[in-house]
Amino acid sequence: MSKKEKTTTHSFRVSDSAFKALEEDSARRNVSVNTLLNQLLVAYTNWGRFLDRVGAIRTSKAAFGTLLNASSDEAIIEAARVSGPDIPKSIILAKHGALSINTILDYVRSATMYGGFAEYSEVESQGKMTITLTHDLGRKGSIFMSSVIESVFGMINIHPKMSSSEHSVILEI
Repeated sequence: MSKKEKTTTHSFRVSDSAFKALEEDSARRNVSVNTLLNQLLVAYTNWGRFLDRVGAIRTSKAAFGTLLNASSDEAIIEAARVSGPDIPKSIILAKHGALSINTILDYVRSATMYGGFAEYSEVESQGKMTITLTHDLGRKGSIFMSSVIESVFGMINIHPKMSSSEHSVILEI
């Protein structure tokens, strides 16, 4: 949530067990229950509700990494290219109603922020935008991310300059 965004006060009934879990997590994260609950609501409204609509499942990074490591590079690229644009397109259209550079960038930002698979960094200089996705999924994770990103941007006929390493994917637009 932006610091400038207006907030409103509402009252909700919450089960005791849910509230205790919120208190435990807020103490562990060193934030108030109010802040934690707002973060959870923002994550749901910006990301989770769209994943629910497309039937996404949650899995651990370790399990996903194991699947990637069990696959050939060619199979990873093919899976990313075949399935890569489908779900992102559905989410982008549900959230924004149109495909554009801005809505695709919002998707990539949201996917990394709320999806938990990578850290997103963006730098704009001399009319170029450089996006770095840093992750811990190894070389095959970079192959998968690069292939998905290529297919998503390809939907609007934009082909970013891409490079990758074991722990990052870098694209220039």
